[in-house]
Amino acid sequence: MILPRQTRLTPIQKRHNRKAFDCGYADLNEFLAHSARASSDKRMTRTFVIEDPSDPNMIMAYITLTYTTIDLPVECTPARKLKNPVPALLLAKMAVDNRYKGSSYGKRLLTFAIKEASETSKRVGGVGLVVDAKDNHAKAFYLSRGGDDFEIIDESGLKLWLPIDICDAIAKTLGEP
Repeated sequence: MILPRQTRLTPIQKRHNRKAFDCGYADLNEFLAHSARASSDKRMTRTFVIEDPSDPNMIMAYITLTYTTIDLPVECTPARKLKNPVPALLLAKMAVDNRYKGSSYGKRLLTFAIKEASETSKRVGGVGLVVDAKDNHAKAFYLSRGGDDFEIIDESGLKLWLPIDICDAIAKTLGEP
């Protein structure tokens, strides 16, 4: 049995072929092709890619993280103790190339984001991970991975929050992304 070579999650670099990526969403493709690396270089965001093991210049999936502030709804327990707005890590963009959908790369990237939220919070603070789901399909993906632990925090129903104590617990139990 031949095992596939190990994929690698790495910061976006100039050598990555960003224009060949197609996740089926023009805005996510355009961001990757034209803005992701520049935004990372300027330290406004951080974009990480999963490289194709047979061609490390090809991108199989990507995730973009940055910081944000959020207003927690009053019904969220931490909101009763904290004054809004509060800082959190934002999963701003995430996509998997159509050729690799169904290969667990989205799950791997979400795991990475949760672990980053936990680690970053320990260094500079933060109340958890915020996800801006692109649409109801993306929201269903996140909810299927986080279940009842994700809380909806806006009227559109597409902004989700995973509290830091949950991020810490998940990060503690999971291995490398």
